[in-house]
Amino acid sequence: MKDKIFIDSNIFLYAFNDDDIDKQKLASQTIMSENNNYYISLQVINEVSSNMLRKLKFTNIEIKDFINDSYHRYNVLDITQDIFLLACNIRDQYNISYYDSLIVSSAINSKCDILYSEDMQHNQIIEDLTIVNPFK
Repeated sequence: MKDKIFIDSNIFLYAFNDDDIDKQKLASQTIMSENNNYYISLQVINEVSSNMLRKLKFTNIEIKDFINDSYHRYNVLDITQDIFLLACNIRDQYNISYYDSLIVSSAINSKCDILYSEDMQHNQIIEDLTIVNPFK
């Protein structure tokens, strides 16, 4: 059985930015996988789209392509009341930032095994979710 994997927004941003070619290559391989067990949330689409516009100077057409591709390539999750409330508990218990706790909560809610993220502690386990920094 394949692991269910949640991808944080920072992995996408490395894939779309050529400031660090090694990270870009690894991030691109990660997000371009044909694994149908990959998950993201609306939060990820929002964060990536905003940064593509503001920091990376992508065009509106490129943003539309990213959004369409996301819905075709990944399982996209809404952020529900249960996810918000679980995020509150995660913040209390693990002292994780607001947005990171929403990412973790979304991954847990979708029953993912692995969360790819550079922003959190590598190999940390929260409930049944293991946080993996793919650049380590």
